[in-house]
Amino acid sequence: MEIIGECVDYIPSGFWYRPFKRKLGRCECDHEVQLLKFTNTCGECGRDFSMNGTLLASRSQWGEETGESVDDILQAGHHVS
Repeated sequence: MEIIGECVDYIPSGFWYRPFKRKLGRCECDHEVQLLKFTNTCGECGRDFSMNGTLLASRSQWGEETGESVDDILQAGHHVS
């Protein structure tokens, strides 16, 4: 994946706003993917990427070593403030 852009959003955090950097990448299939979460899926081809644009292993291999389910992994990084 090629990183093609980055921007900073300010998100609410109590009484303050905190900066949140997000990246935009271009998948191998030429589709743009926002890298916002722990796991980011290309809407065109279904490849999964980390927040920094690294291609992740096939979902069929997820949790083999840890016993986690795909749902557990997809929910990682979702925090309630």
